[in-house]
Amino acid sequence: MQMRLFIPREHARVDDLNASLEAVLANNGVSRAIQGDVRLIVEELASNAIDHGDLARVDAEEHELCVDIGIRDHLLTLEFRESGIPFNPLDQPAPDLDADILDRPTGGLGLHLVRQVSEDAHYERVGNYNVLRLTLRIPTEETAS
Repeated sequence: MQMRLFIPREHARVDDLNASLEAVLANNGVSRAIQGDVRLIVEELASNAIDHGDLARVDAEEHELCVDIGIRDHLLTLEFRESGIPFNPLDQPAPDLDADILDRPTGGLGLHLVRQVSEDAHYERVGNYNVLRLTLRIPTEETAS
């Protein structure tokens, strides 16, 4: 199964994107736990793109986010493509989880969680686009028990 979804770079549309993804995943028998991981990934990556993508440097017609989703051989692949300034979320430092919450700088925890729930992650800059490919393992009945 392969599918591509586009949304404008607006916070109000992220819920629409997640609803569409959850429907596709549910129709393909993907567990609620994996659907929750996908929701976390999409919310984090979309919010970062919207908040930090520097839209002033991007052609107005390219202000959209694209998510490709594929399911094959118990692997779910998400390809997140957005037209912001170059930004590799995989290069960001992990937050200091041992530090007191009041001493931690703001930000970074969401990207850390994205890396944690992903089996594999790969970033590349393709033309004017940031492209992040994430793979999540879909547990089978044998691995779920």
